[in-house]
Amino acid sequence: MDENRISDQVSAATDNVQNGVTSAVGKLSDLAGQARSAAVEAANTIQGAAIETGKQVSDAAAKTYQQGARAGEYISRNTAEQPLLALLIAGAVGYGIAYMIHRS
Repeated sequence: MDENRISDQVSAATDNVQNGVTSAVGKLSDLAGQARSAAVEAANTIQGAAIETGKQVSDAAAKTYQQGARAGEYISRNTAEQPLLALLIAGAVGYGIAYMIHRS
């Protein structure tokens, strides 16, 4: 009789362990799925932000290039129209730079 009771207790303990392991595996699987979903969502968010930032940088670079081209055209046109004034301004700028270098 004692052997039957011990066998039943061992069987019950084995069932409890199996149920606990099954439950733990299920919970771990759920947690892994949630972690994967969160990682995918974070990656998508980062990728979207990177694409948007790239577009903004590209737009800013294009605008800066256009402004530089317009400034170059303006300086070129004014230099051609008033060469003496351009020469005087260039000389003054050069003298100012030389004065600052010599002073240091």
